[in-house]
Amino acid sequence: MGRRRKPKAKTYELEIESLSHEGRGIAHLEEKVIFVSGALPGETVIADRTFSRAKFEEADVKEVLKPADNRITPKCEVFGICGGCSFQHLSSEDQIEAKGNWLKDAFSGQAKVEPKHWLQPLQVESWGYRR
Repeated sequence: MGRRRKPKAKTYELEIESLSHEGRGIAHLEEKVIFVSGALPGETVIADRTFSRAKFEEADVKEVLKPADNRITPKCEVFGICGGCSFQHLSSEDQIEAKGNWLKDAFSGQAKVEPKHWLQPLQVESWGYRR
């Protein structure tokens, strides 16, 4: 197995369209999907490419040009470094909504099941609870 080469440095200005289940913003550029760590839907960001494949790339936010209304300041001092709290820059209400939507998509899209009734999500104190 050969050594994995680091992609050539590339910086993009991107408009973030949606949010992945891993907490990364999703943008499209030249028929490629770009997963952007630290970005939220509705934002315009400058991002540095960190990984590249034929159909997708990964990037990290370098600068937020236009922040989303639901962006909050993460309380964790190592947010963006350790990976344990990848949603901390998104308000807790929007985290719950996004995760509920992913669950509904998994049931209807992948499992082809439509529950008759959805229970409300359990909610506790926002901080100190890992989502």
